[in-house]
Amino acid sequence: MFKQKKVLLSVLIMCSLLIVNLQISWAGPAEEAAQMADKWFKAFYDGDAEAMSSLYAKDASFFGFLGPFRVEGREGIRASFAGLFKSFPTRALVKRHFYVQIYDTTVVRTYYFTMTLGDAKGNIKSYHGRADIVYMIVDGQRVIVTHHSALLPN
Repeated sequence: MFKQKKVLLSVLIMCSLLIVNLQISWAGPAEEAAQMADKWFKAFYDGDAEAMSSLYAKDASFFGFLGPFRVEGREGIRASFAGLFKSFPTRALVKRHFYVQIYDTTVVRTYYFTMTLGDAKGNIKSYHGRADIVYMIVDGQRVIVTHHSALLPN
């Protein structure tokens, strides 16, 4: 009886050590998308267009409210955000009223936002809008495949 308890205790200790050392992600699609949104938010504040564009699929599309046309591809998205960060060194973004839809592994995050942008001359303007971001798994990695933002009507 004592030997069985000792073996069982040893097995439990080894299993505990394995669980602690394994890098297992228990997050589901919604949590993974939320983690990516946090990275997007950080890159926005840091002015890091490279980090931001790495969150998008190679053939992703971005519909920004500051420009009239769709931006296509990761490189185009990187260049678009690099231009934004250069033109507006002061940035603030508040997101609210999230609505998350999950379809198998696809996640659609919809929200309203207020974005405040300030240029180098000190001119500051706030925009109120809404956005939809679609996250999918492409080549084994969760990425943004389309991101659409639009100004709210006055």
